[in-house]
Amino acid sequence: MSSGKFAGAVDLSGPDRLQMFIHKVSDSQEMWGLYVDGWAEATDKDGKKGLVVWPDEPHARLCATDKWRLHSPKMIKLSSFNERWVDKLVRMRLKVAVFPTPFDGPVFVDPVTLRAELL
Repeated sequence: MSSGKFAGAVDLSGPDRLQMFIHKVSDSQEMWGLYVDGWAEATDKDGKKGLVVWPDEPHARLCATDKWRLHSPKMIKLSSFNERWVDKLVRMRLKVAVFPTPFDGPVFVDPVTLRAELL
């Protein structure tokens, strides 16, 4: 990714980052989370937790700071997310916290809705 595209992506609005995420993940067939003895999570304004994901490793690495400073980027295959993760997230009552940046929080999405967008 060129540095201009990288810099521009972190300045996008939440809805625009969500659309970028859907496009990139659909193309690459992978998404990225942060992991250390468990996956990074975020909490929405209502106190509901979500698994945090990014469209690529550089954006995930950019957010491996502060409370996630010990975490490392880890790839999640889209097929695995669709076939195994979505049902588990639903059972655990977790959302998906899509593409936070150092400047803006994630967009929280229902896992079933996100799976449908990524198909």
